[in-house]
Amino acid sequence: MGLCSICIVSRPGESSDPPSATGSGHNPQPTGLARYLDERAAESGNSSIPLSNLLRPLMSPATRLRGKQLATAALSPYTRRRARAYEAATPLRLHLGSGGNNLDGWVNIDLVGARADLAWDLRHRLPLRRAVAEAVFLEHVLEHMTVTDGVRTLQLLLEVLVPGGILRVGVPDAGLYATSYVHHDSVLEQLRPGRPTRMLALGEVFQEHGHVSAWDGETLCLAVAEAGYHGAAVMPGGTSKIAPAPDSEVRIPETVYVEATAPS
Repeated sequence: MGLCSICIVSRPGESSDPPSATGSGHNPQPTGLARYLDERAAESGNSSIPLSNLLRPLMSPATRLRGKQLATAALSPYTRRRARAYEAATPLRLHLGSGGNNLDGWVNIDLVGARADLAWDLRHRLPLRRAVAEAVFLEHVLEHMTVTDGVRTLQLLLEVLVPGGILRVGVPDAGLYATSYVHHDSVLEQLRPGRPTRMLALGEVFQEHGHVSAWDGETLCLAVAEAGYHGAAVMPGGTSKIAPAPDSEVRIPETVYVEATAPS
């Protein structure tokens, strides 16, 4: 059986750790993989809410998400009343899954804890009347849902868009990352530098940050069209029928954006 040339297989009772520079064999320096895993663990506790920092290491991403969803559902009667005030300022621009990146001139909506204008679970119909929004924007949201939930969410958003209203969706471009991995170009290193291996960099797009689905431009256009929108097409980051383009500059390099319009 062939072995990877960089792997060391130890026999029972033997250590695979290399000796230290002093020859003592104690307190070896952490490997690149160990440092990487430590950094990922530290990032998972990067919250501005102290209690959240304490609880985060004790719960999986799925458990934390479920807790936020339950808290958001409990507040839904209050959110519905609060939403009435925003409807008076129609037509609205809705920034969904805002994640703390609140946009001026938009109604920012996310789960409890995101410091948004309205706390709401996007898997359910928004607490707004029909045909109230001229634009809806989601950036790095759908990858946190299954494809089924993502398409269903896009269908629900049709109800709040005015005829001809614009939907703009941006997701991490898994196709960009996968192509870079296959062709050994520099995109992976540019977008996710310092990872011990290119596979770990690629895997983050599919498995880290609470991601449960992966998208490229073709798949996103198909989902948007299947949800009932017209003219779904990939748009360059920073270029939009919405003025100004609502894209986050830091996310543009790794993101594929699709725009479409609500049918008449």
